Amino acid sequence: MNRKQRRAQRNGNGVSAPRANVVVDRLFVQALACHRDGNLAQAERLYRDILAMDPRHADSLNLLGVVASMTKRHAVAVDLIGQAIAIDGGIAAYHVNLGTALKARGAPAEAADCFRRAIVLDAGAFDAHYNLANTLRELGRLDESIVSYRKAIDLRPGIPEAHNNLGGVLKELGHFEEAAGCFRRALDRKPAYSIAHNNLGAALRVLGRAPEAIVHYRRAIELTPDYADVYANLGLALYEAGKVDEALAAYRRCLVIDPDHGLARCGEAGAVLPIIADTTVASLGAVDSYAQKLADLDGWARRHPESAGKAIGQFYPFYLGYRPGNLCSPLSRLGDLAAAISGSVADRRPIRRDREGRIRLAIVSAHVRRHSVWDVNVRGLVDHLDRTRFEVTIYHTSALTDDETAWAKSRADRFVQGPMPLEAWSRLIEDDRPDVLFYPEVGMDGPSYSLAARRLAPLQATSWGSPLTSGLPSIDLFFSGEALEGPAAESHYRERLVRLPGTGVCTRPIPASAEPPGFPELENDDAAPRPVRFLVCQALFKFDPAHDRLFAKIAKRAQPCEIWLIDLFRYPWAGQKLLDRLAAAFHAEGLDAKAHLRMIPTLPRAKFHGLLDRMDVYLDCPAFSGYTTAWQAVHRGIPVVTLEGEFLRQRLAAGLLRQIGRTSTIASTPEDYISIAVRMAEDCRDPAARARTRDLLRNAAPSADGRTDVVRAFETRLIDELSRLGPF
Repeated sequence: MNRKQRRAQRNGNGVSAPRANVVVDRLFVQALACHRDGNLAQAERLYRDILAMDPRHADSLNLLGVVASMTKRHAVAVDLIGQAIAIDGGIAAYHVNLGTALKARGAPAEAADCFRRAIVLDAGAFDAHYNLANTLRELGRLDESIVSYRKAIDLRPGIPEAHNNLGGVLKELGHFEEAAGCFRRALDRKPAYSIAHNNLGAALRVLGRAPEAIVHYRRAIELTPDYADVYANLGLALYEAGKVDEALAAYRRCLVIDPDHGLARCGEAGAVLPIIADTTVASLGAVDSYAQKLADLDGWARRHPESAGKAIGQFYPFYLGYRPGNLCSPLSRLGDLAAAISGSVADRRPIRRDREGRIRLAIVSAHVRRHSVWDVNVRGLVDHLDRTRFEVTIYHTSALTDDETAWAKSRADRFVQGPMPLEAWSRLIEDDRPDVLFYPEVGMDGPSYSLAARRLAPLQATSWGSPLTSGLPSIDLFFSGEALEGPAAESHYRERLVRLPGTGVCTRPIPASAEPPGFPELENDDAAPRPVRFLVCQALFKFDPAHDRLFAKIAKRAQPCEIWLIDLFRYPWAGQKLLDRLAAAFHAEGLDAKAHLRMIPTLPRAKFHGLLDRMDVYLDCPAFSGYTTAWQAVHRGIPVVTLEGEFLRQRLAAGLLRQIGRTSTIASTPEDYISIAVRMAEDCRDPAARARTRDLLRNAAPSADGRTDVVRAFETRLIDELSRLGPF
């Protein structure tokens, strides 16, 4: 039988037809039957009997190697299959099997080369394309893996695993709708495929479709009752659906199946933090509840660092930041835990090289795109850093891109984009040996938090992209602004606080035209007298129950008026819960909330600017101030009323107003907040006064931008800090 015939007769295990020797042929048929029936020990004996008679029997060498691989003797497998290839290197299946053994041995790059050689020999080899795709995914070469998965699917569209794995890569790259389509196609081919149900649930959850996700998670559990990962994922979906008790039950069931399941452990701890707090008591008590859970989590995590390390970045307590009080203590305890399980020694800095040349500054962020962190905290640095003194590397941990990503890539000396596994990022950064690692925010992105918990550079810093301490012992500096911080602010940070000029950022206005927002009641403003319009444009979880009555009292004293809210959140139940809470506050003031409150969906930027043009007064959220939206508001000429609190997260809009010299709308007490809002409403009833106010703000707004003195101060502080660490 010639090579072409043997190639045509191979099966999915790389088995080809036997050769012409009658005794060898008979033994090979017996060996092959044993192999296919799972009797590997007998198959191995028969293959060895064949090789005793014919040491160059390549098919037996190949399949003996497959048996070795199946029984975890990967080095033996590589040797045997390599001998088969040395005898007859023209059979694609041999190269596929060698690649499989190499991958199992921990050599994915060499495995990928084998799969490519198989494809050269046989472009229609499904196994070669499919295994290459899986290996490229493992290597973090996701775009290439997609190409290989699509080729494998073209060859054999009925394989559900191929559709599922393609969906997994698309999900990693942030293409959740497309990923969901792949998972659905996998389920069309295999309805009882619990892994695909789990993956579809994960994609739907990220898309904000938690109820649909829950259906698929429950179906996966029906199919595989002991599937621990699904219970953990179900817990998160139920939490995000506002069903906290059910979420806790799911986490606990996961822990019955797998007591050391990291995601369930971390998820159960975080579930005590309400997304939308029902009452002031619940909001105040959440911090203590989390601190107690964290104490339990700490003990478990230190005993199981590997399980905890995979989970803790994914379950950063995001909603802790929206509860009142000084959060330095719980975040520092979490930071100690994150550093300990990462294996990092926070005070053991990498040795700085005594070398000439520029300081190596690396920026780590998931938001190198049109995003508030990029627009406000990062872009100006990248644009204005002195490149004669600083070499700039950007590590973009996310797959999301836009025109700003392309601009950043053009401005950086080195640009690396993910996603990639945490350990791969860590090795890459260690190999690059930056002098400074700058995390513009710590707490909004799991990979960034996990990396920041490690000591990967002599000097590491963060800023107010997330206006809370990182709590990490591995972060040395927190860059803020002198216009933002109160006199006792140092006690709010674990890091050394650096007060840069102004608000500590160098911005430029976001270019965008204004379009009609699309609400008929906002058109023809001048046709007749109308109610004053207040806008509160913050994510719904920023509203604390303690301040609900403030909005009701403003509405009562500023009548006729409307308060417009934007549903900047992906959970429909959350918007309704906030409206119900506000309705109770309005009722307590003798008002019908429906006559005053308007909640509208999120708008594209141009329509949002059109909405700003039709609003009269911007009310900053007292519990958690907003910088980016207030910044856009003053550029459109809308007066911003803010209640300045003790902590940075309550002072962002106030700092902006100080920077532009418009401080008359900064309130220091709740009563001031109400009075200023009512006064601004009265001014807006006079068209001439309204126009003057808007003109004054539009003229003042540019002084918020172009603060290159911030960049120079940032550079100086880094140089000074590095000088203390050693020569450069």
